[in-house]
Amino acid sequence: MGRIYIDVEESPNCDYYPIQTFETRTEERQVGELWVPGVSGKDGPHLVTGWSSDDDGSPCPLTLVEVTDSGAAVSLLVAGGDYGLRIKPEDAGEWSLGSEDQWGEPYMLLDPSAPLRDTSVNQ
Repeated sequence: MGRIYIDVEESPNCDYYPIQTFETRTEERQVGELWVPGVSGKDGPHLVTGWSSDDDGSPCPLTLVEVTDSGAAVSLLVAGGDYGLRIKPEDAGEWSLGSEDQWGEPYMLLDPSAPLRDTSVNQ
Protein backbone atom coordinates (compact mmCIF):
# COMPACT_ATOMS: atom_id res chain seq x y z
CA MET A 1 0.00 0.00 0.00
CA GLY A 2 2.66 2.49 1.06
CA ARG A 3 5.48 3.15 3.48
CA ILE A 4 5.87 4.79 6.86
CA TYR A 5 9.16 6.11 8.20
CA ILE A 6 9.95 6.27 11.91
CA ASP A 7 12.68 8.69 13.00
CA VAL A 8 13.08 9.25 16.74
CA GLU A 9 15.43 11.93 18.07
CA GLU A 10 17.65 11.42 21.10
CA SER A 11 15.74 12.92 24.01
CA PRO A 12 15.09 12.66 27.74
CA ASN A 13 12.32 10.19 26.79
CA CYS A 14 14.39 7.61 24.86
CA ASP A 15 17.64 7.16 22.99
CA TYR A 16 18.08 8.02 19.32
CA TYR A 17 16.74 5.35 17.01
CA PRO A 18 17.84 5.27 13.37
CA ILE A 19 15.20 5.66 10.69
CA GLN A 20 13.04 2.56 10.31
CA THR A 21 10.90 1.90 7.24
CA PHE A 22 7.79 -0.27 7.24
CA GLU A 23 5.46 -1.26 4.41
CA THR A 24 1.90 -0.28 5.35
CA ARG A 25 -1.04 -2.62 4.76
CA THR A 26 -3.86 -0.35 5.97
CA GLU A 27 -4.62 3.35 6.21
CA GLU A 28 -3.06 5.19 9.16
CA ARG A 29 -5.31 6.32 11.99
CA GLN A 30 -4.56 8.58 14.93
CA VAL A 31 -5.52 8.33 18.60
CA GLY A 32 -4.41 10.37 21.60
CA GLU A 33 -3.85 7.54 24.08
CA LEU A 34 -4.00 3.77 23.78
CA TRP A 35 -4.75 1.08 26.39
CA VAL A 36 -2.78 -2.13 25.83
CA PRO A 37 -3.40 -5.34 27.82
CA GLY A 38 0.29 -5.97 28.43
CA VAL A 39 3.79 -4.77 27.65
CA SER A 40 6.73 -7.13 27.22
CA GLY A 41 8.40 -7.78 30.57
CA LYS A 42 5.77 -5.91 32.62
CA ASP A 43 2.64 -7.02 34.47
CA GLY A 44 -0.85 -5.65 33.84
CA PRO A 45 -2.38 -3.20 31.38
CA HIS A 46 -0.53 -0.09 30.29
CA LEU A 47 -1.31 3.23 28.59
CA VAL A 48 0.71 4.52 25.65
CA THR A 49 0.86 8.03 24.21
CA GLY A 50 3.01 9.77 21.65
CA TRP A 51 5.75 12.03 23.01
CA SER A 52 6.94 15.20 21.30
CA SER A 53 9.63 17.84 21.82
CA ASP A 54 6.97 20.53 22.41
CA ASP A 55 7.35 22.17 25.84
CA ASP A 56 10.50 20.08 26.52
CA GLY A 57 8.44 16.89 26.26
CA SER A 58 4.68 16.51 26.11
CA PRO A 59 2.00 14.05 24.94
CA CYS A 60 1.02 14.02 21.27
CA PRO A 61 -1.17 11.79 19.05
CA LEU A 62 -0.26 8.22 18.18
CA THR A 63 -0.30 6.78 14.68
CA LEU A 64 -1.60 3.21 14.28
CA VAL A 65 -1.16 1.24 11.07
CA GLU A 66 -0.78 -2.41 10.09
CA VAL A 67 2.68 -3.04 8.63
CA THR A 68 5.07 -5.71 7.44
CA ASP A 69 8.80 -5.55 8.10
CA SER A 70 10.98 -7.16 5.41
CA GLY A 71 8.24 -9.62 4.48
CA ALA A 72 7.66 -10.75 8.07
CA ALA A 73 4.24 -11.31 9.60
CA VAL A 74 1.75 -8.45 9.84
CA SER A 75 2.05 -6.29 12.97
CA LEU A 76 0.29 -3.20 14.28
CA LEU A 77 2.78 -0.34 14.39
CA VAL A 78 2.23 2.19 17.18
CA ALA A 79 4.28 5.32 16.48
CA GLY A 80 4.43 8.61 18.37
CA GLY A 81 6.12 11.97 18.03
CA ASP A 82 9.70 13.05 17.43
CA TYR A 83 10.51 11.81 20.97
CA GLY A 84 8.81 8.42 20.37
CA LEU A 85 6.27 6.87 22.76
CA ARG A 86 5.68 7.23 26.50
CA ILE A 87 4.39 4.18 28.40
CA LYS A 88 2.98 3.86 31.92
CA PRO A 89 0.97 1.39 34.00
CA GLU A 90 -2.78 1.91 33.67
CA ASP A 91 -3.11 3.15 37.25
CA ALA A 92 -0.11 5.55 37.19
CA GLY A 93 -0.43 9.32 37.57
CA GLU A 94 -0.12 12.07 34.95
CA TRP A 95 2.26 11.76 32.01
CA SER A 96 5.70 12.94 33.15
CA LEU A 97 9.36 12.45 32.25
CA GLY A 98 10.10 12.55 35.99
CA SER A 99 7.90 9.58 36.89
CA GLU A 100 9.85 6.44 37.80
CA ASP A 101 7.07 4.10 36.64
CA GLN A 102 7.00 5.54 33.10
CA TRP A 103 9.45 5.03 30.26
CA GLY A 104 9.98 5.81 26.60
CA GLU A 105 10.30 3.63 23.50
CA PRO A 106 10.90 4.60 19.87
CA TYR A 107 7.81 2.63 18.69
CA MET A 108 5.88 -0.59 19.36
CA LEU A 109 4.91 -3.53 17.18
CA LEU A 110 1.83 -5.35 18.47
CA ASP A 111 -0.31 -8.27 17.37
CA PRO A 112 -3.08 -6.74 15.20
CA SER A 113 -5.66 -8.90 17.01
CA ALA A 114 -4.68 -7.60 20.48
CA PRO A 115 -7.62 -6.06 22.40
CA LEU A 116 -6.60 -2.38 22.32
CA ARG A 117 -8.72 0.63 23.35
CA ASP A 118 -8.51 4.28 22.41
CA THR A 119 -8.68 6.01 25.80
CA SER A 120 -8.39 9.54 24.40
CA VAL A 121 -10.61 12.20 25.92
CA ASN A 122 -12.68 14.23 23.42
CA GLN A 123 -11.32 12.44 20.36
